[in-house]
Amino acid sequence: VYDNGLTDKDEISVETRSGIKLIKMNVENGKVVSARVNMGEPILEAEKIPTKFDGENVIRQKLTIDEKEYEVTCVSMGNPHCVVLKDKLSIDEIKEYGRYLEHHEMFPNRINVQFAKVISRNEAEILIWERGAEFTLASGTSSCAVACVLRKRNLIDNKVKIKMLGGELTIEIDDDFN
Repeated sequence: VYDNGLTDKDEISVETRSGIKLIKMNVENGKVVSARVNMGEPILEAEKIPTKFDGENVIRQKLTIDEKEYEVTCVSMGNPHCVVLKDKLSIDEIKEYGRYLEHHEMFPNRINVQFAKVISRNEAEILIWERGAEFTLASGTSSCAVACVLRKRNLIDNKVKIKMLGGELTIEIDDDFN
């Protein structure tokens, strides 16, 4: 919007399905080089995500697909996400099982799926299966969802770089998130 001259402001608001998001752009030499947006509070309550899991939250729950067991943690960033921690990421695996996780009976509105690998306390790598779009190279809400799940499990610090095939995002989580 800024780069194409539709605004000369470095702060804009964008209406989304999950509310209005305020975007602060970092402009250098007349071009946006980065942007910052507050994505809002993550929703961790199973019923509000929504999922059909018993209990208040969906943390490290087991799902089986064709005799393959996945440990999932779910969160909503205005849209539902299912995060699976992996020691090794495989594009073939997410392409094979992403659709089955997306359409699993435990997710009444279907779900976005992320396979995530922790690299360090401030870096993680993810692969994304987006509901309705299938295998996807990058996603802002997926990055935020993964960061929230990793922080909730105390695997990362409050600031983390999320690496995706389509790029990287730096996610900062409020100190009071637990």
